[in-house]
Amino acid sequence: MKKMKTTISILLLFLSVIVLAACGQQTTKSSHKIQVVTSTNFYAEPAAKILGKYGQVTSLINSTSVDPHDYTATTADAKKTAAANVVIMNGAGYDSWLNKLVKSNQSSQAKVVNVAQDIRQLPNGENEHLWYDFNNMVKLTNRLTSIFSKQQPAQREAFKANSDKYIAQLKDLQKQTTQLKSVFAGQSVMITEPVFNYVLQALDMKIVNQDFAQDIEDGADPKPTELQKMKSQLKHKKVAFLVVNRQVESSLVNGLIKTAKAADVPVVYVTETMPKNQTYITWMKEELQQLSKIAKANQ
Repeated sequence: MKKMKTTISILLLFLSVIVLAACGQQTTKSSHKIQVVTSTNFYAEPAAKILGKYGQVTSLINSTSVDPHDYTATTADAKKTAAANVVIMNGAGYDSWLNKLVKSNQSSQAKVVNVAQDIRQLPNGENEHLWYDFNNMVKLTNRLTSIFSKQQPAQREAFKANSDKYIAQLKDLQKQTTQLKSVFAGQSVMITEPVFNYVLQALDMKIVNQDFAQDIEDGADPKPTELQKMKSQLKHKKVAFLVVNRQVESSLVNGLIKTAKAADVPVVYVTETMPKNQTYITWMKEELQQLSKIAKANQ
């Protein structure tokens, strides 16, 4: 009987050790920070806002001088991506190098969010500057909140509260856009590249030079007849304003800016990547503020 009691005691102790070890592993897993890797810093922002202290977000591109299309991933990028729980990319060919990093790591269990495919369902050949559609950012924030909540259920309420705060800021951008639409809807606008197009579409404006803008973005030479037509439109104030990507300079674009200013046509400056010392929200607000100034001047 004594021997049986001893055996039972040993078994109970062994089971206790297993249970404690399992609990310890569960605690470690639940307290482990969610690791997120993004291609660009403007996609890192919603992830960081949602996660707060429960996650770590790494943006692989943070410099305004780096073109995401042409970026060459490093060994350090590959290691960070391999260790990620969640990977966020724009898709649509904008950051295909990140997709290659994910696919090259066969052991990766990361949840991949491709904004073009998963959020926008963007057809091939459509505008890839998806972060300029504020509704895309709202949908992305909701998607990330759901993903993070599944990975750390204990923090579900914190993630939801953080998400609501960030979405409120995105809603403010949408509200400002709606107000501007009442002024600019139906008017014509000229662009140097299709970077700002989703905002212009939300304003219900008519872009008069789509072909020229696409040629500039693709590095092709615009047709001389198209350029002359654009200059004539500026001289005769046929457009509400000219949108210029500040990060791309060329003699053609500089000539259009000069013509616009001479004709007193407003120039709106935008950037493809987030400026230094800015957040996504402040970046977008500053660009919309340029439109607000034009709207007030026309009242």
